[in-house]
Order: sequence, then C-alpha cells, then structure tokens
Amino acid sequence: MKTIFLDTNVVLDFILKRKGFAQEAARIFDLGERKKLRLSLSSLSMNNIDYIVSKIESKKKSRQIVLKLLPLVDVFKVDRSTIEKAALSNFIDFENAIQNYCAEEGGVNNIITRNLKDFRKSELSIQTPKEFLVSFDLIDS
Repeated sequence: MKTIFLDTNVVLDFILKRKGFAQEAARIFDLGERKKLRLSLSSLSMNNIDYIVSKIESKKKSRQIVLKLLPLVDVFKVDRSTIEKAALSNFIDFENAIQNYCAEEGGVNNIITRNLKDFRKSELSIQTPKEFLVSFDLIDS
C-alpha cells in the first residue's frame, strides 16, 4: 500500500470543506479510509490544525477534529534532526522545510500539497491533490 504525506493545507481543505479544494482532499481521505492509501502527516500539522480550527470554530471543536483524524493518519514526530535539517536547508519557508524532512525521515517519498512552489527545493515527489489523484487512479485501476 502506498504511503503519502499530507501537507497541512490539504488536511484543512478536507476538515473545513474549503470551496474548490475539499472534493479532492475528501477523495484522498476516502482512499485512506478504504485502505487503498496510508496517510501520514507531521505532529506540527496536528498543532497547526488545532490552532486554525480553534480560531474558526472553537477549541472544543478543534480537539474533536484532532481526535477524529488520529485513526485516519500516521503522525510523524518532528524532532531535533528534522529541525536541524530544515534550518540548514535552502527552503525559503521553514515550516515547509520541516514538513519535507519529516516526510523524508518517515520514509515517505510523496508529499501532497497545494503549495508546490514552496517545495521546489525538495528531492521528494511533490504533487497537488489533483495531480496525485490522476496518477494514483492510473496506477490503481
């Protein structure tokens, strides 16, 4: 089973049902739920998800969402090594560098994000949800 790493924006698209993006994110989560994919994200993403959802909804709602996400995803730790690699990298955005090295250290080669430009320095496969779904459906059919 293929494992992919989800950038925070994709998870938020799914949770918040963001117009224009929610359908593709929901399809990815559906594939994960049906065990066609393993979904992973960083502990940093969980923190950011809680923070953003609590500002839009409520703290109680954000914690409920975090707890509902846990059975659907593998959560990779962000540790000293991850931070050091990110700090020494050529990534412009530090958070995206952390995401990249978290995926790399977790052994995942595919990051799914809507921010392709922020991952230009990555050596991993970086795709939008739509690009991933198109390529996955070709392989999975």
